[in-house]
Amino acid sequence: MERLKRDEIKARIERFQGYMRDAGISGAVILQNVDRFYFSGTIQNSTLFIPSQGDPVLVVHKSFERAKQESPLDHIAKGRPKDIKEIIAGLGIRPDGDVIGMELDVVPVGIYLRYQKILDGFRILDISEAIRKTRMIKSDYEIEQLKRATKVLDENLYEVQEILKPGITEIEVDAYLGYLIRKKGHMGMMRMRGWNQEMMYVHVLSGKTGAMISFLNSPQGGDGTCPAMAQGAGFKVIQENEPIIIDHGVCINGYISDETRTYVIGKLSDDLIKAHECSKEIHNFFLENARPGVYCHDLYFKALDIAKNRGLDEYFMGYGEGKVRFIGHGVGLEIDEYPLIAPHFKEPLQERMVLAFEPKFIIPGKGAIGLEDMYLINASKAERITRIEQQIFEIRP
Repeated sequence: MERLKRDEIKARIERFQGYMRDAGISGAVILQNVDRFYFSGTIQNSTLFIPSQGDPVLVVHKSFERAKQESPLDHIAKGRPKDIKEIIAGLGIRPDGDVIGMELDVVPVGIYLRYQKILDGFRILDISEAIRKTRMIKSDYEIEQLKRATKVLDENLYEVQEILKPGITEIEVDAYLGYLIRKKGHMGMMRMRGWNQEMMYVHVLSGKTGAMISFLNSPQGGDGTCPAMAQGAGFKVIQENEPIIIDHGVCINGYISDETRTYVIGKLSDDLIKAHECSKEIHNFFLENARPGVYCHDLYFKALDIAKNRGLDEYFMGYGEGKVRFIGHGVGLEIDEYPLIAPHFKEPLQERMVLAFEPKFIIPGKGAIGLEDMYLINASKAERITRIEQQIFEIRP
């Protein structure tokens, strides 16, 4: 079983501590599983305290032995949440003016109020932005994990052609892809930070179901198997000459990759082909222009201009109330990381960012179509790290 190395964790913590010092925060209480794993190497039930200077302390509530095996941190203690106050005091941090950060974007109010009592006297501020900005710059180790995951996706999106035939259902294709990724190391789930957002490992959507709107912050939704899920593959039978969009994810050693391709058994209509060509044109634009220093919101508006110039802006990234206002998102331990290629994300691209870029079109009554690929931002340009051809995969009936 692969575990995080000490130097990897140390570099992450030091970068985060720099953000805390700049913000005048004395330390951070880390509670969310993904953030705790990122900074400690374990998701065992625990409270992680990272001071703005010096070594972090992990207080484990359950399971202590596994946490010691999994985490390379030097200071790991067994205890209860309330013990964190004594540990903080031992580091010379006092409630008479010192500020503590917490992940207030994800910590439930009940948990926050519990820690507010434990940290009585301290001013508590949201540290979420600093965590997300720390995590959006990937290390060599993280890039390696992401590339391992993209290799699995590339293989699966080729292999799935073997079973695509008229009469098969969306859910059967979903199950086949799930079988493939599990035997290749998919950990069984994909994590998403957004409130009330739930992420499946694949959307297999054919014809009209690709244009169904759902609660998910995604251009396509799908029927799902029941209202309790309300997204993804359903029991629809796949037919000839309709778009089959497969938006596929996988999580290897905690790291997520995300890729989409369009298939058809037979031929697509000219309007759908035109939309796919526009998606590829936007990808080409991104590959040529995405580099450190280029602002994310500028890339969004220029991509939107391409769709407008092709007469497709009405269907770009959703239709009607289903439209979403992004075309790219960072990926890592969560599928909705920074950066965002979105009008409200006014930050420049930086070297070592990794993101999924997904210009898609939703055509009412016909379905969803488009391409999604993963890109690594290098020193002077973007590199596409998903390798499968950017084409419509036509399958003979």
